[in-house]
Amino acid sequence: MYCTAADVANAATGSWEELAQRANPTGAGVDGELLRAAVAGDSLAEWPAEAQALAAEAATRVADAIDSAGKHIDTYLFPRYRGVMPLAPETIIASSLPAVCAAIALRRLYGASLPQELRDGTKWADDYLVNISKGIVSLGQVDTAVAQAPGRTVAKAPAKRFDWDAY
Repeated sequence: MYCTAADVANAATGSWEELAQRANPTGAGVDGELLRAAVAGDSLAEWPAEAQALAAEAATRVADAIDSAGKHIDTYLFPRYRGVMPLAPETIIASSLPAVCAAIALRRLYGASLPQELRDGTKWADDYLVNISKGIVSLGQVDTAVAQAPGRTVAKAPAKRFDWDAY
């Protein structure tokens, strides 16, 4: 897992309140504090049973968005880092992957109602993943598809098809 629900809340301009609005399709019954408590596994006894059920559904939607964002990230990382995947937690924390995952998960929670500002504001996450896949950015791990060792060049060319015997 590349990020947590708290990372997604931090990526949202409105923090947990915005996350509660996006993760609860009915738009009512779940506020930011209730969602934060549900995600953290805290006691929800002070809220009505209906709100608790809505909070559980919203927490599941946030977890699904994070999981989906993680799979999206894996499609960019796997070609280069397949030998070391899943990545070590230390590698993930030392990179921008938690922020990338949070941005993508937040975008997915917005779905079709994604505002242009959010699309523009999270474009950097897409660019970061593209740069990883192209080898422009490295995560500092053993890379299976990076340039060759310095000072050595290997060129490959198709076999010649000229028939010397017929010449």
